[in-house]
Amino acid sequence: MPTDMPRLLPRILGTAAALIVCAWFVLGIRQAHDINAATAIISGTAPPSPAQARRAGSLLDSAAQLNPDRSVDLLRSQLVLREGDPARARALALAVARSEPENIQAWLAYGSASAHDRPAFTRALRRLDELAPPVGGH
Repeated sequence: MPTDMPRLLPRILGTAAALIVCAWFVLGIRQAHDINAATAIISGTAPPSPAQARRAGSLLDSAAQLNPDRSVDLLRSQLVLREGDPARARALALAVARSEPENIQAWLAYGSASAHDRPAFTRALRRLDELAPPVGGH
């Protein structure tokens, strides 16, 4: 074993740690880019074309890698709703709402997907009212 090894080991470990941190940041940047691109497709004025929907779905799949944030699932719910499948959109949003019962965005997505399902829509409104009660008493 070379005599310099005890001094080189911390440098090697430090370099490896720096590379891991850089890779993590690159992944985060890529996820943010994919989320922004998917959001642009989902929030367009017209429903997405089948090709746009596939592209948005692919971007969301990419953004979901190693991402514990459930916002990707809520975007997927919005995409499915824009594609005309409110039952699936409702199921996706409800899964997030059940796992994060304090998540107002999840309950909003669930309510949006429940516009034609009165009991589900009422449930979403009640939960939203609990989470963010009206201000001012009007």
